[in-house]
Amino acid sequence: MQLHITGPLFKWFGSKWLSSKTLPAPKHDSIIEPFAGGAGYSLRHSYKQVTICESEPNCQALWRWLVYSASDKDILEIPVNNLEGTNIREMGLSDGQALLLKSWQRTNSVGDCWTISKWGNLPGQWTANTRARVACEVQFIKHWRVGYEAIACMIRAQEIATWFIDPPYQYNYQYGSRIMLDYTKLANAVLSLKGQVIVCE
Repeated sequence: MQLHITGPLFKWFGSKWLSSKTLPAPKHDSIIEPFAGGAGYSLRHSYKQVTICESEPNCQALWRWLVYSASDKDILEIPVNNLEGTNIREMGLSDGQALLLKSWQRTNSVGDCWTISKWGNLPGQWTANTRARVACEVQFIKHWRVGYEAIACMIRAQEIATWFIDPPYQYNYQYGSRIMLDYTKLANAVLSLKGQVIVCE
């Protein structure tokens, strides 16, 4: 019996967790998600051999902590029922713990706001139930790999895999990136991929 993740490990704008259940199932043992964000598609199929890439610094650091370092104990140590306005960076948490708590305060957590929000303790945010679930399910991504630059990963890759391509919107918010994405280069890279290719938007 395969064990599945039952929800996102953290909040991230456009993570595709909800819509991923309506998308085609992976046809290959390997999934590569070059623009991971919250990696909703990969989480839905977490038992596969997954490689995610993410260039946004906080999101990348959070994934690296979750995949390579975080234990269930680390997650269970993050307090719940925190007072609105509390500065997360002054709570005595590790960098990874602080990033995880930050992500559950706001769906779009790219910015530099590190305070507990007025909705941070509401159902569906950082509650005892959420903490228990994430602590239990983080074990299911320990075989994943985390990469860096998305298009470089795609150009170099010769792997036959299920590719899930969900880039930032071309004419909208660039997720705080200092480098604007070259969509022509992205399109050429997508056309060179081998295996199953799922492209969003």
